[in-house]
Amino acid sequence: MMGPIDRFRGRFMESLRLRFPSRFPNSVRIEDDLDDPILLAFWTRRFQLARKTNNYNKIFCKQQPLVSVCISTADRPEILAERALSSIREQTYDHLEVVIVGDQCTEATADIIRKFNDKRFRYINLPIRGPYPRPGLDRWRVAGTNPVNLALKIASGDLITHLDEDDTYSADRIEVLVDEIQREEADLVFHPFYWEQDDRSLQKLGNGVFELGQTGTGLILYHQWLGRVPWDLYAYRRQEPGDWNRLRKIKAMGAKIHYVDKILSWHWKYPLREPFVAKPNEVFLD
Repeated sequence: MMGPIDRFRGRFMESLRLRFPSRFPNSVRIEDDLDDPILLAFWTRRFQLARKTNNYNKIFCKQQPLVSVCISTADRPEILAERALSSIREQTYDHLEVVIVGDQCTEATADIIRKFNDKRFRYINLPIRGPYPRPGLDRWRVAGTNPVNLALKIASGDLITHLDEDDTYSADRIEVLVDEIQREEADLVFHPFYWEQDDRSLQKLGNGVFELGQTGTGLILYHQWLGRVPWDLYAYRRQEPGDWNRLRKIKAMGAKIHYVDKILSWHWKYPLREPFVAKPNEVFLD
């Protein structure tokens, strides 16, 4: 949570940005807490102004817009290859760039990505993991924040989507979502999904309401402008998963959100991740 000094600094910076917009970054910074009403109002204004421009709207009539698929991964090379990367290779829509960022992975991850020999795949590995909270629910809420934020900075697509290393898409997912976002001229589209339960049965989730538990990282495709809004490493302080914390802010900015009532991805529980082991140089948020 931001303290009084941080809030004063935020309001001061906001006033400067409004007066001198060309001298400040075009993306939300990690310290720009969009739960602060003034900062949220500032970014909402920028977003709504952008939505009225030809540059923003040309994506909706562009043939075969480039789609950036952002993936963060942490030492699960076989699962990454078997699930996420193989799923992407099966897509009927092929105008893709796939930005894969390792959270201080071993060389095994780079090796297995190279075996795909796919020019659309770009891999970057962070030299240090974290900082994140210590093992537990808070860490789960924000694990992968740093690599996914780097992926967003690198992504150059007209549209952006995400995939967890251990999940899969239907073969037509990206094609369907590109058609829908262009037809509806929506800022973001989302869809239902199958969730693997403890007994390995599949449960459909996603009731068409854009809310916690009904949407998430691998269920959205959105306009590149919204890639300016990063994951918040401190979302756990609000007891929110990082993906919903971010999507809630995008919703609050007045994004046009459209539901595509078709199951287009699978979230797998098994195999379970290995017990957490800290990297030798890892530090923690306390």
